[in-house]
Amino acid sequence: MQGTTVSLAGFRLPFVSPHGNGRKPSTLLGWPGESTKTDRRRRNRGLFRLTALRLIKIVAALIVLGGAYFWWSYEVHIEIQLFNRNWIAKTVLATPPLSSTCFDPSTVARSSYNTSLANAPAFVELHAGIQLPLGDDCFDFASTIPRAPLPGMVLPAHTIFHAYWRADLLPLSQRQVSLLHSLLAMQDREATSVILWTNSDTTTHLRDSPLLVELHRLYGPDRFSVREISKHSLAKGTPMEGSGLLDMADRRAWLDGDLVRVLVLWAKGGIWVDMDTIMTGRDIRVLGESEWVTQWDCYDKVYQPLNGAMMHFHQNSPFLCEMLHAMAHDAPPRKGTTDWGSMLYHKVWRRLVANGITPFKILPYCFTDGVSCRLDNRLPDPFASRDYSWGKGRGAALRRKVNNVWAVHLHNQWDRQFPKKGWVRTLILEKVTAAVKQYRVAKNAGESAGADGKGGEGRGNGRRQ
Repeated sequence: MQGTTVSLAGFRLPFVSPHGNGRKPSTLLGWPGESTKTDRRRRNRGLFRLTALRLIKIVAALIVLGGAYFWWSYEVHIEIQLFNRNWIAKTVLATPPLSSTCFDPSTVARSSYNTSLANAPAFVELHAGIQLPLGDDCFDFASTIPRAPLPGMVLPAHTIFHAYWRADLLPLSQRQVSLLHSLLAMQDREATSVILWTNSDTTTHLRDSPLLVELHRLYGPDRFSVREISKHSLAKGTPMEGSGLLDMADRRAWLDGDLVRVLVLWAKGGIWVDMDTIMTGRDIRVLGESEWVTQWDCYDKVYQPLNGAMMHFHQNSPFLCEMLHAMAHDAPPRKGTTDWGSMLYHKVWRRLVANGITPFKILPYCFTDGVSCRLDNRLPDPFASRDYSWGKGRGAALRRKVNNVWAVHLHNQWDRQFPKKGWVRTLILEKVTAAVKQYRVAKNAGESAGADGKGGEGRGNGRRQ
C-alpha cells in the first residue's frame, strides 16, 4: 500500500449533501442563514396581508352582488311594534258587553236616528272584504262605485261636512281653506254644507279671519258656518253626559279632536273630515247609503286597523252611542294616543260582532288615504319637491288613481307646502281653483246653485230622506 493515494471524492455519507446546505454564510453574528430566515418571514407576512386583503375585497364584492340580487328578486316587509301583553289582553282582546240601551228598539225609536235610511237596501258595496295591498286593486275597486247617485238610492236629504280647528295651536292658513273650498265648491251645492267647529277661545278669532270672511261672503251662512264646540252640551243624553273626561285635551288636539268627532256626529249626523285632508271633487253622495269609518292603510295593523280621519254616521246612530259608552266605561285614554280614535273604533267593531250585531262599514284605505301603502302602488308623496315629469303612461295612471278616490289624507305636515309642479297642485288644487271661480261667476250672475255642472252631477237621482 506504500505510495498509494486514496481519493474521497466519490465517497458520500448518508443524509449529507456533497454541495452543502445551499445557504450563503450569514454576515450577522456568524449564524448561517439568519438574514434569509428574517427576510422570508417578512415576505410571508406581506404575502398573507396581500392575500387577506384580496379575500376581503372578493367577499365584499360577493356581498354587494348578493344583496343586489336579493333586493331585485325579493320584497322585504319589516315592521316592528312593541305592545304590552297585559294591555293587549285587557284593552284589545277583551270584548265586554255592549250598552244595554244603545241598540234597544225603544231607545232607537225615541231618538232622531233615521231607521228607514239606515235599514234601506244598499246599491253600493263599500267593503272590499280583503286588504287590497297589491298593484292598483284598491283604486280599481274604487272605480266600480258609481260616479253619481243611481235612481232608487236612498240617501240623506242633506249632508253636513264637519271639521275641527284649534287656532290656539296653529293659525289658520290657505292650506285649511283649500279643504273648505274643495268641499263647498266641488260637492253638491243643494245637498251639502260645512260646519267648522272650534274651541271657545278661538271662535271669534276664526269668524273674523279674513280667510273665512271671504268664504262666508261667497258661500253664504246656509252652506258655511263657524261654531263653538260645547262638549258638555253635545254629550247630553249620551253615556258621556256629565263625565269629567269631556274636559280632556292635549297639545296635539288628538284626544279632544277624537272626542269631538263622535259627539258632533252623534248630535248632527253627517261626514267628519279632518283638516289635514284635501277632497278630489268626486261626488261623495254615492257613499251615503252606509255608515262607515276607514281602513288605516293597506297593511291592516293588527291592533290599529281603522281610522276616523273621515267617517260617516247618521244623527243619534247607535254605533256612536256604543262608542260613547266605551269612552265612559273603559279605562281613560292615554295622552298622545289614538285610544279614542283608531283603538276605539276597533274595540266597538269587535264588540258589535261578538254580540251578533252587523257592524258599520270600513272603506278601503285608498278611498281617502291612498298615500298609506307601499312605494310601488301608493299615491306619491304629496309634498315631494321634485318635478313630477312622468314617463309615458305614468302620468295617466296617476290621474286615473286620483280621479277614482274621494280624498287625500295629508297626515298633518303643516309646515310643508305643495310644490308648484307637484301632482296635488296639478291634479287637485287646479280643479278646486277652477270650481271656486265658476261658483263665484254663477253667484254673481244670479244663476242656479248647480250651474257649473260639476256640483250638480247626478242631481235628481236617488231618493233623499
